[in-house]
Parts: sequence; structure tokens; C-alpha cells
Amino acid sequence: MALDLYLIAPILIGGALIAKIAERYRFPYPIPLIVAGILIGQVVPLNELSTEIIGLDLIAQLTLASVLFYAGLTMNIRELRFSLRSVMLLATLGVVITSVVAGITIALFTSIGVVAFLIGAVLSPTDPAALFSVLESGGVTVKRKIFSILEGEAVFNDATAVVLVITVFMPIVIPALAVPWFVVIEQFLLSMIIGVIIGFGIAYVIANTIVRADDDTILSILTGATPILAYGFGEIFAPLGIHPGALASVFAGIFIANARRIMKMEPLPKKSMRGAMKNVSFVFEIVVFILLGATVDISNLLSNPTLIFTGLITSALVIFLARPVAVFLVTAYDKTVGWRERFLISWAGVKGVASAALAAISVAEFTHYAIPDFEAIGQAFNGIVFIVLMVSLLLQGLTTPYLTTYLGLAEEKDAALEITARRDATRQALLHLVDLYTEGKIDSQLYQRLKAEMEEEIFTLEDELRKIISETRARLLELETRETLLNTKLEHYQKLYESGKLEDSSYEPIKAELEAEIEEIQTQIRSLKKGEIAH
Repeated sequence: MALDLYLIAPILIGGALIAKIAERYRFPYPIPLIVAGILIGQVVPLNELSTEIIGLDLIAQLTLASVLFYAGLTMNIRELRFSLRSVMLLATLGVVITSVVAGITIALFTSIGVVAFLIGAVLSPTDPAALFSVLESGGVTVKRKIFSILEGEAVFNDATAVVLVITVFMPIVIPALAVPWFVVIEQFLLSMIIGVIIGFGIAYVIANTIVRADDDTILSILTGATPILAYGFGEIFAPLGIHPGALASVFAGIFIANARRIMKMEPLPKKSMRGAMKNVSFVFEIVVFILLGATVDISNLLSNPTLIFTGLITSALVIFLARPVAVFLVTAYDKTVGWRERFLISWAGVKGVASAALAAISVAEFTHYAIPDFEAIGQAFNGIVFIVLMVSLLLQGLTTPYLTTYLGLAEEKDAALEITARRDATRQALLHLVDLYTEGKIDSQLYQRLKAEMEEEIFTLEDELRKIISETRARLLELETRETLLNTKLEHYQKLYESGKLEDSSYEPIKAELEAEIEEIQTQIRSLKKGEIAH
């Protein structure tokens, strides 16, 4: 059965709907996408999926390029400077530690030999897409210091893992790529250095072109093409064993996002660029997660208890040993990061699209170089990576938002206060626009268009504010009612005690418990009333 082109659109549309429904119910969207892929894989054979949609390895590379570029484009470099050392250590030493620990574990429980270390490297990166999906799905904002570490690590360790997988571990597994150890180190370092240089060059050219063109259509096209250009130019050096494409994509995004600060250029329309790139990377994420599920041989996996056991053991070792050891070691010097912060950072190392893409690239290389038993090794490879990703997404993905709140590391945000500030700022801008028009500095057509846009924005913000205030008042009424009921109960117990119908030993514990509940409710009421007055 051939996978006709008309099936691609329903897969993308269906994937987008699945992801949006998952987000609506605060559920990490990679999980249902992978499940959808499994269902598709039962209908469309693996070999046809691999060949019809361009090629899994190419899709994987495009996904890495777009996701890494978007992550770099959205990175706050000013926040990063406060945690740069921790980020760099996690993105380098942390990746190596995770790779080695996971590799040793897999080698002990399987007969796939040195391939185990390649799997460990594939599982070493955390994933910016999965991480931020997890936090957003839980409606949680992590405190500033922790978020800067998680964001920076998620961006850089993906790129480092790509270089590590391709230049260090792949030559160990594939004899045709084998080179002396000192050449491996040279290739690794050159990949890093050249990646930064190419990223800067691509960013400089694209940024200048965007400024000169000053056109929304060209802006969208150039934004979407930038990661492909950066990754593609980087992989020109592949015949030399140098693979700077991933780092080039990351740094192209960082340099463009900070063009004014780093390249001394005019500010770029970053909001529009991020919006365009978010859609592009989201499409690739949908494809990769669905294909990950579709390319796993579920029947073979379910009939192989050893493989399932190995995947579960690997998951446990990566989540509970390798990741925590790496985090606690590389952040030990930083006295501003306490044990709670270290624990959250280690737990938030969610695996996702980066590992899925690297697995697809690795299996494609096995097939290309026809290593011994490549089919069996490829199935084991896919099976273990699949299990670890599912365990990570389910276990870490579903609990990270709750753990963040439990550890007291969630940023308290007053949504109504934030919306009020945005509304008032827009009102001030509207008044300034009126002044410009009155003074004859702008024409009527521009004035009417901008006025309509800002009035629409104010209307939307006020509608959101009304909903929040309505919810706050409803919550306030509930709390006040609860307080009244508790006071009524307390008064009743007090009357029973004073009339001698309730012993002192029974009354005092009940009184203390009720008073504690009332005090807690009163604290919540004061907080809500204070916020209501501020709005």
C-alpha cells in the first residue's frame, strides 16, 4: 500500500488538532501524537513510511534545525548571563555523563555492544519543545533563575548532543566512519567552532536582508529558510567528519534575536519572526512524533520482554541516576542554587523531539552503511528510545508542573494586574496616536487602521479582565461563605462545651482545627481583596 500524498495533509491536520486538544486539557501533546503514530503504523507499513515522505533522516534533520533555531530565537540572552556557567556545564559535561551512564546500563542488559553508548547519547539531551509544552500544559511559570537554566540547557544541550552523536559515538558503532581518538576530539571541537561562525554569518546576511526588504512576506520566507540554510551550510563539512549544522541553527537564532546588541543592527521584528518560526517548528514536531510512533514495531516490542525490560531499566537509570548525578555535580559550585532547585532541574530533563530525531538519523546511518545485523539493531534502537521517551513524557511530563508548585519554585503571577497594565499601556498609546493625528503628523488612513487595531486590543484585554474579576469575586464569595459556615460550627461547639455537653479533651482539638481552617481562609480572602483593589 503506497502512502499517497493526499494522506499527508490529513496527518498534519489531525496532528495539529490532537496537539491543540491536549494543550487545552493541560496534557503534554507529544504523547497523543506518538499514540496516533502507532495507530497509523498499524495501517501503513514501516518501509513505505520511511521512503514515501522524503526520508526519515531528512525529516529528522529539518526538525532539529527548525526546533533549535526557534529555541535560539526565543532565548533571552540577558537572563542567560546569570546562569551561563551552569548552562554550559549541563550542555557539555552533563550530556557526556548521561550518555555514559545510559550506555553502560544498556550494554549490561542487551547484546548490542557499543551501540548502547550511541543510544545513551541519543537520550542525553533534554528537549525545549517537550519541556516548555510540559510547563505550559500545567499552567506553571518557573522562577526566573531556574527557568533561565532550563531554557539555556534545553537549547544548547540538544546541539551538543547532535555533535556528540554524529562525531563521537557514530564512528564507534559504524566501522566505515572510524577515526583515531585525537581526530574525534578535533572533529568535535571544530564542529563547535565552525557552528558558531556559520550561525553568525547566516544571521548577519538574513538580518540585513530582512531590514532592507521591509516586507512581511519576505520576512516569513526568510525566517523559515534560515534554519535550513544554517544547518545545510554546516553539513557541507560532513565529508570531513565535521558536523556543525545543529550549532549553526541555534546560534543563527540567538544572533538574529539579539541583532541590535551583538551585530549593532537595527531592531528586527522578532515577534513576527517568532510567530512564523513557531508554526514551522510545530509542523515538524507533529511529523516527527507521529513518525516515531509509526516506525516502532509494536508487535515485535510486545513479544520481546527483554527489550521492554531494558527500555524500562534505561528509563529509570537516565531519570533517577544519570540526570541527577550530572545536575548535582555541575551545579555544586553555585551556592545560589539550593537542593530544591537542583532536584527540579534534574527532574525537568524531559526527553522529546531531539532524541526522536537523533534516533531516526542513527537508524538511517545503520541502513546506509549496512552494519552487521543492522535490522535487528535498528529495531532494538527504536524500541529502547521509544520506551524511554514515553516513560519520560508520562512520568516527568505529567508531574513537573505539580513538582514545581510543591517545591515552591513557581512564579506567582497576578494575571489581572498584568492585563490591566497592558490595557493601560495600550490606552496611552492610543492617546498618543490621537495627538499625532491631530497635529497632522500622520494621515487619516493610517490613523484609522492603527486606531481600530488598538481599540480591538483594548476590548479583548478588558474582556479577559472582566472574566478574571468575575472568577475572583466568585472565589471570594465561596471563601467568605466557607468562613461563615466554619464560624457557625465553632460557635455550636463552643455552646456545647459551655453547657457541659462536650468534654474539654474533645473540644480543644476541634477548636484548634477549626480556627486553623478559618485563619487560612482569612489569609486567602485578604490576598484576593488586595488584588481586587489593585485592579
